[in-house]
Amino acid sequence: MKIGFIGFGHMATAIFNGLVRANFVEPREVYACASDYEKLKERAAGLHVCRTASEVAQEAGIVFVCVKPGQVEEIIRPIRNDLRGCILISVAFGLDFDAYEKMLSVSSSGETVITDSGIKHISIIPNTPCEVCQGITIIEDKHNLSDPELEIVKSLLKKIGEIEFVSTEKMWLAGEVSSCGPAFAAMFIEALGDAGAKYGLDRESAYRIVSQMVAGTGRLQIEMAKNPGQMVDEVATPGGVTIRGVTALKEANFHDVVARAIDGIEESK
Repeated sequence: MKIGFIGFGHMATAIFNGLVRANFVEPREVYACASDYEKLKERAAGLHVCRTASEVAQEAGIVFVCVKPGQVEEIIRPIRNDLRGCILISVAFGLDFDAYEKMLSVSSSGETVITDSGIKHISIIPNTPCEVCQGITIIEDKHNLSDPELEIVKSLLKKIGEIEFVSTEKMWLAGEVSSCGPAFAAMFIEALGDAGAKYGLDRESAYRIVSQMVAGTGRLQIEMAKNPGQMVDEVATPGGVTIRGVTALKEANFHDVVARAIDGIEESK
């Protein structure tokens, strides 16, 4: 099935690269448009570069909307007819199923109404590790896809990582943790790697060591379904070196500092 991208920034590029890496799609089966047509042509890796969103919708069976939330309506409303027959996957943070129904629905008098738009769509929040097929994609559990259509979307997204269905009410909180989390994790990798470098490790080697440790710890938690506190206890044996570091982190209120990342997002709303 042909894949389309309306908007081709960092997140769209990550999804595209992940799907190609997973052999789910070939670049020649992908259509994309962006605000800067010439710039997209320069960096497109074998995909079809389109001038308009309408062209993407006409060519692709699955269309990712990857533009800023405030731009979605002005781009989507004019191409409603082109989107019929497509599966529209929204990657615009903050726009849920009902928001799209409002944008896509128009009464006979031309007024906007919230009703069945007739366009199949679902809202998701992926994250950048999708680029190496190790992402986590949050999926709103409210959508209008048929069971076969939903299976297509699930199969696609599972190629680039894990998926998690979440209610509309909890979707944006889950998205804050998952899509903002890579930045927080990268800060931890940098900090621990720099600490290693401080005491003599080669910096690039330290970053590789920490990154693999983080990746492995995450996989251990997922596959063994262990409580994180239990995982700490299994490493921090009494009298050992780890417990000293854990104690230092607790004294520095590490848990609260990390939690404040989400506090900062929630308080800014």
